[in-house]
Amino acid sequence: MFTHITADCHLSINQVKLVSINNKGNMQNYIEQLIGDIRNARTIVRPPLDNIWDSADMTDEGEKEDLAFVEEFIYGVPEKISDITGISLELLPQPEMLKPFEAALLAVELELLLKHFNFYPDFPEDYPIEMHYLFLRKIWDDEHVPVSFGESHIEFCSSDIENCPFPGYCKICEELDKEIREGPKAGPEFDFDPRDLLI
Repeated sequence: MFTHITADCHLSINQVKLVSINNKGNMQNYIEQLIGDIRNARTIVRPPLDNIWDSADMTDEGEKEDLAFVEEFIYGVPEKISDITGISLELLPQPEMLKPFEAALLAVELELLLKHFNFYPDFPEDYPIEMHYLFLRKIWDDEHVPVSFGESHIEFCSSDIENCPFPGYCKICEELDKEIREGPKAGPEFDFDPRDLLI
């Protein structure tokens, strides 16, 4: 199955199907085919950057972590997630076209695909999986540096309680807001107040 646009003026087979789904409404078949394409994309192995990994000791976890950091933040070149994964944004149905269980299915498959390429989207633990799809689709054409090893986290929250993308689910914004208002407190592991360290 062809899932890539080969020229600007040509649509892939799946894009043609998506257009016809808008007209006829056969979303289930389209989603099954799209999931097949996503799973096929998980067989793609991107070669690591040669100049970094050539002499790496792949049995040393510390060295792999260090080199993954160098690859991402020093030598890495940002690319669209859609280009990294081989699944174009146009293939992903608009969220309003999907039933909750369909959005959940696609969210699971897209997250597995991202993890295959070492990207880890950060959602609150109890955030409903069907709601992940909206966020994943929004970032699908965002640029990130592909990494060969390790974990590159994709953050959705800016830690601003006024603009929290996960109201009612995310506790980080509330905790940060409370700490800003009340100031840091000495935890049980300290027998002093950290504010006493300030000059």
